[in-house]
Amino acid sequence: MRIIFDNIIYSLQRFGGISVVWNELLSRARIDEDLQVTELDYREALTPRRMERYRIPAYHAEVPAIFHSSYFRILPQEGVHNVTTVHDLTYHYYRRGLAKAVHLWEEERALRHSDAVICISENTKRDLLHFYPWVEEDKIHVVHNGVSDTFHPVPSVEKKGYLLFVGNSTAAYKRFDVALRVAQLTGLELKTAAHVSMEELNLLYNEALCLIYPSDYEGFGLPILEAQKAGCPVIAQNTSSIPEVIGKNGLMVEHDSPERMAEAMATIVRQLESCPTKEIIEAGYENAKRFSWDKTYEGVKNVYQTLLQ
Repeated sequence: MRIIFDNIIYSLQRFGGISVVWNELLSRARIDEDLQVTELDYREALTPRRMERYRIPAYHAEVPAIFHSSYFRILPQEGVHNVTTVHDLTYHYYRRGLAKAVHLWEEERALRHSDAVICISENTKRDLLHFYPWVEEDKIHVVHNGVSDTFHPVPSVEKKGYLLFVGNSTAAYKRFDVALRVAQLTGLELKTAAHVSMEELNLLYNEALCLIYPSDYEGFGLPILEAQKAGCPVIAQNTSSIPEVIGKNGLMVEHDSPERMAEAMATIVRQLESCPTKEIIEAGYENAKRFSWDKTYEGVKNVYQTLLQ
């Protein structure tokens, strides 16, 4: 199979969930003997044109081939099957003005010209069909994200009893304000993690009392699985894709205000402080076993094979 990977995401973000997903996909595709891989890499291999992210790639493919972009681009060439991955629909919910308008134009163009659409969760699929009801449902494939084996319990590391927040603290919907309030209510230190290596993040999970994950919306929620795999309890809001990812025994709260959510999370934190958490940790670890990047890769590869058949 000829696969053209459009690595445009690396010119847009150095860190972030989409880059993590793309890294895992590429690392497996490069060693897959079934694939003939071409990468369009705008960091080194190609000279970027002005506003490259919004343009049609300047590339002529040998066909038949699959073109899979890391961020809403297509290759409108006969004999090329376009694949688009949708990670979330945050721009529809939380952005305004020109940035939103331009992104939605880019997103819709990709969806209209895609032969297959990959959604990273059932919740993302529901959101996609809500905002784009004209997308044919049989073109949509749900392929869950995985979780790296870098995350694991470290027996020699002692719990330090702090609360951990992982994510963009400046994005309002991530609800860092709630995490701060939980720390105030419990009197515990709150640590944040952004732009750290996976090894450093694994250590933070191992040391933390729990991960506070009050986000209003997630396309998937990678930190939930990372924490669970590292043996760190997770307290999250019961919304969007989070129930799908955290598992049936996950610690979730519902609320009618940010203050009430913080109070509910603080109550669970106090329980974790006073009671053994072995069962919660074991349940989280078992839940994380449902997800792996190898499974993710096989799911994506199946989409490719379906198109070429």
